[in-house]
Amino acid sequence: MLTPVSGKVLIEVPGANYGFVRLAATPTVVPVGTLVDTTAGRVLLTSANPPPGGVQSGQFFEGRFQIRQPASGGGLVSLVLRDTSQRHVACKPGAARAAATSKRVLGLLRGSAKGHFRTVGRFSAATVLGTEWGVRDRCDGTLTVVRRGVVTVQDFVLHKTVTVRTGQTYLAKAP
Repeated sequence: MLTPVSGKVLIEVPGANYGFVRLAATPTVVPVGTLVDTTAGRVLLTSANPPPGGVQSGQFFEGRFQIRQPASGGGLVSLVLRDTSQRHVACKPGAARAAATSKRVLGLLRGSAKGHFRTVGRFSAATVLGTEWGVRDRCDGTLTVVRRGVVTVQDFVLHKTVTVRTGQTYLAKAP
């Protein structure tokens, strides 16, 4: 379920022919696979956990993501970053542009949540343990920034998991 907290939140429901629409002001049940655009707003995402159950919630903002939650995932909700620009154009290496474009942000998502949430970038995934964090997909890799709490980061390139604490960052470098 999605509830706008502030600003303008857009959603695109899978299979819909009309593209992105503004999220209603009341809580809205959306299917897994929904694309959410919080680049100009903030949304509260509430999801159910499998039995014995309960719900979990978190606020997400400053980015675009797709909601995924496999039935066999124990309640883990994955928020997959969606690039805001064309990676192959934005990250095209050139001798003069290489240094300038290496840190260009292509996708971003910030969140504050308790429960089983994971943000998935191109080169890593950050699983929260009740925290406030941000993930940025950049030309040079996926950067995880922890503002409060603890996050475990799975580096897809190095095949390792790293614990990142308050005030720390981790860059999963592009190959």
